[in-house]
Amino acid sequence: MDELDRIAADVLGITLRPAQRRALTALTTTGDTLAVLPTGSGKTAIYEVGGFALGGLTVVVSPLIALQRDQLRAMSARGSVRAVMLNSSQHHADRVSSLEALGRGEVDFVMLGPEQLANAETLAAIQGSPRRVTLVAVDEAHLVSEWGHDFRPEYLRLADVVEAAGRPPVLALTATAAPPVQADITRQLRMRDPQVIVADFDRPNISLAVRRARHDLPEDRAIDDRTVEVVLAHDGPTLVYALSHARCESLASRLRLDAYRAEPYHAGLPAARRSEVQDAFFAGKLDAVVATSAFGMGIDKPDVRTVVHAGVPGSLDEYYQEIGRAGRDGGPASAVLVYDPRTVRIPRLLAARSKMGAAPVHSVIDAIEAASGRITVKELAEVSQVSRASVSRVVDELLELGLIRPDGNDAILAAPMGDAFRQVTAAGNRRQAILRSRIEAARGYAETVHCRRAELLGYFGEQYDPPCGACDNDEHAAAGPPTFADRPPVSGLRVTHRLWGPGTLLSRDDHELVIAFDSVGYRHLTAASLTNGLLTPDTTVG
Repeated sequence: MDELDRIAADVLGITLRPAQRRALTALTTTGDTLAVLPTGSGKTAIYEVGGFALGGLTVVVSPLIALQRDQLRAMSARGSVRAVMLNSSQHHADRVSSLEALGRGEVDFVMLGPEQLANAETLAAIQGSPRRVTLVAVDEAHLVSEWGHDFRPEYLRLADVVEAAGRPPVLALTATAAPPVQADITRQLRMRDPQVIVADFDRPNISLAVRRARHDLPEDRAIDDRTVEVVLAHDGPTLVYALSHARCESLASRLRLDAYRAEPYHAGLPAARRSEVQDAFFAGKLDAVVATSAFGMGIDKPDVRTVVHAGVPGSLDEYYQEIGRAGRDGGPASAVLVYDPRTVRIPRLLAARSKMGAAPVHSVIDAIEAASGRITVKELAEVSQVSRASVSRVVDELLELGLIRPDGNDAILAAPMGDAFRQVTAAGNRRQAILRSRIEAARGYAETVHCRRAELLGYFGEQYDPPCGACDNDEHAAAGPPTFADRPPVSGLRVTHRLWGPGTLLSRDDHELVIAFDSVGYRHLTAASLTNGLLTPDTTVG
């Protein structure tokens, strides 16, 4: 048994999996490592084993406070692991205790929220610790990339933090990184000759399917109706991902009407309530949680049988990560995307909102040029009369472009701006183009007639020879050429009814057809009308 195996067995009580071993071998022998491992593959164990193997202090940057707490609780329970956390949610006394423990050299792992990267007190405590920083681990590393979903500008300061800590090895971890994201992560973190470990993305135990919503109904009702139908038709426990707080509430209410124990989970709920819902789901007291995309990051409930998306998400990176929460126990699971083309506007609107307007960019740049020496974000907001959030975004962009330098505690060193406005605008336009391309890729997955597994894995640069035999498109293809009776819905298809004459098929599912007849208007018919001779294709058209 080598040193890595010994640490894994003695400290964590686990046996290393092949992908974990590959990442750890790269980290401990060559240095900087990017590990792209599917959800549920044990990424946390990599930085824990790696931290002990390298000795010294391990700094872990993690985006979710709840996830930090879970990891801290698990580490502390082992007794032999000394860990603390520093984030914006801490009580003052807890923060002081963590800083003092760092100062005494009594910490093996410090869990940081990304906002701490700009906190001078935090950085001074890490740099001043008697224990030298020997590893910086970046969890959910796709957040550092403009190509990755849910890009976080504060992560752009990570490279400077690593340099200030003496340039220890960097371990970047993520479950979702297509090739452009991988390249951007290594660039943004200034990784040196990084080893990139990419595990097999395929989760063969998860079947893939798309169900179209009825377009003759109002959008909200169409999405809710089809989503509830999908949930009822599949095994639980179930995670349902919705695009808005309102959809979470609406769908949870609908499911409760069908005797499901279902609750919403979104940022509009109090933190205590969100914790209650999460705990109840883990304890098996809920059949379904209807959530926005924040739910589940780092969550490991092995028996989730179904993940349903009520609308197309903003990217396939996001989609893959979320469906990966199904079937972690290795048992059969289902991922179903409820698709209505009308909902694509929601991620498009969210993407558009991320674009910075010209006026605030001009104002912030002018304020920086007028300043001399050090100036804080708060002072820039006051001088420019631009919101602090907008100022932070402009400052982050200028830092990324290398036009200004950070000076700790949300401050920068002012410098001549030159053509900064042009560069910031060009960077913003590029980011918008990337966001749009990700949305269109997700839409393409929803609309493809080819093997969905091949489409999804191809997005992540993994070659897959179809058919997979476990997606709806392959099942349709295996049934042979479609007849009129089993043809997928086609908007505008003309049909003839034995009594009512010609009409236009508007939508269909496994149970019902909606047809607008020339003579009698809208009528709902059973799907059996396609096979019992009551309805036939209109051969006089086209």
